[in-house]
Amino acid sequence: MITYLLKSSIALGVFLAFYHLVLEREKMHQFNRFFLLFSITLSLVIPYISFEIVKEIPLDVTNQIAINQPIHIETAVEKTDYKLVFLWSLYAFVTLILAIRFGRNIINFRSKIKCNPSVDFKNSKLILVEEKILPHTFLNYIFINADDYNKQNIEAELYAHELVHVTQKHTLDILFVEFLKTVFWFNPIFLFYKKAIQLNHEFLADQEIVTIYKNVPFYQNLLLEKSSGNQTIYLASNLNYLVTKKRLIMMKKTTSKNVAFLKKIAALPIAVGLMFLLCVETIAQEIKTDVKTEQNVSSLDKYYSKTAFVFKNKNNGIIVKKKYSELTEQEKKVFLLSHFSRKNLQI
Repeated sequence: MITYLLKSSIALGVFLAFYHLVLEREKMHQFNRFFLLFSITLSLVIPYISFEIVKEIPLDVTNQIAINQPIHIETAVEKTDYKLVFLWSLYAFVTLILAIRFGRNIINFRSKIKCNPSVDFKNSKLILVEEKILPHTFLNYIFINADDYNKQNIEAELYAHELVHVTQKHTLDILFVEFLKTVFWFNPIFLFYKKAIQLNHEFLADQEIVTIYKNVPFYQNLLLEKSSGNQTIYLASNLNYLVTKKRLIMMKKTTSKNVAFLKKIAALPIAVGLMFLLCVETIAQEIKTDVKTEQNVSSLDKYYSKTAFVFKNKNNGIIVKKKYSELTEQEKKVFLLSHFSRKNLQI
C-alpha cells in the first residue's frame, strides 16, 4: 500500500508541475482538460503496471558444497499490530465522514431541484431559488436567484457562461475529483488538481463567450462588477471570480499552433519517463555454470582439434573416421563424458 501511494503521488506531482509550468498559460483548454483528467487516471494506474528486465548473473557452483543439516522450524505466534489497526480505523472513520458529506451535498442539490420552480432553457433547466446567489451549475441544472430572473437582471453572457458548463459536462469532472478527494483525503495533491480543473473550466467557458459575443471589454467589465459577490458552491461549476485576473489575461492571449503542438508533444516524454522510472524492474537471474568444466571443455576442443575419431557400426561393420570438429554435439557429449569418467578413475 505504501509503495502504491508513493508511486501514484510522484506521478501526480510530476504531471501537475508540468501542467502549471508548461500548459496552463497556453490557450489550448480542451487539451488541458484532457491532460488533467488523464494524468489523474494514469497516476492511479501506474503502480499496477510492471515491466521486468531480466539480468543474467553467472553462478559458479563448482566449489559449492551441499551440507545436509537438520532443519529446525519455529512456529511464529502472530501478534496484533494495534498501531496498524488504529490507523486503518482512523482512515475508515474520516473517509466515512467525508463520504456522508459528499452524499449530503448531492442530496441538497436534488432537494433544491425538486422544491423550487424550474424553467426550460435550451438544453438545460433553470432552477429559481430564493437565496441571493450568483449563477452556478450542477449537471444540466443552472441555479439562479428567482428575483433576478423575474426582473431580468442577469446578463445574457452569464446565462451563456453557465450553459457552457452544462454542455461540456464540467460537473462530471468535479464529481470525479471530489470522489478521489474523499478516498485519498490524506493526499493534498487532489486539492490542487480540483483548483486546476475548475480554473480550466472557467477558461473554456470564457473562450466560448468571447467567440459568441465578440465583446471582450464588456465581458471583462461584467466579471469585475460581479467579483464582489463571489460565492463558491461545493460540487458546482461556479462563476468563479477569485481567479478573475488569470481569466482576464487569458481572454486576450493567443497561442500559435506550432507552440501548442510542441507543448502537447512535450507531455509524451514526461509520461514515458514516469513509466520507465516507476514501472520498470530489473530482476537478477542466476545461471549455474561449472567454470572448471567449461575450461576443461575449451582446452579439449583445442587439444583434439586435429585428432581423428573412428566410429564403427555394430550391424554392418562400416567404419567412419571423423575429426573432432566434425563431431555432432551428441557425439562430443558422449566422448567428453567418457573422457572425464576415465580421468576420475585415474585420480
